[in-house]
Amino acid sequence: MGDVQVREDQQDIINYVKDHFVSWMEEKNIYPFPQKSAEFSPQLLERMVRVEEGIKYQNENLERMMVHMEKRFEEQKLNTDRQFAEVDRRFNDMDRRFNRQGLYQLATFAAIVSSAVAILMQS
Repeated sequence: MGDVQVREDQQDIINYVKDHFVSWMEEKNIYPFPQKSAEFSPQLLERMVRVEEGIKYQNENLERMMVHMEKRFEEQKLNTDRQFAEVDRRFNDMDRRFNRQGLYQLATFAAIVSSAVAILMQS
């Protein structure tokens, strides 16, 4: 028990548990794998192998799905980036159009004002 001091009643409890532990485990059908592996039936071992193979197959499927999902996310990111670039281009085109239109309206307003001033100056 190491450096810990054990009283006599504690030692009795320890000995009792050690003596009965294996039988308690067997009553509950709990077998420590390395010690009882020879007593497993062949059907149980075959079933364990099938379960392990099934888990391995599912893990492989999950890995393939993860790779596929990552590719899909990358494709969607590229599509989204392209769409945002297109929207940005459209906004820039509209901005240029509005600037040209504003410049045209300013020039028209200036021409109208200068014409009005010229007419007022002649009168």
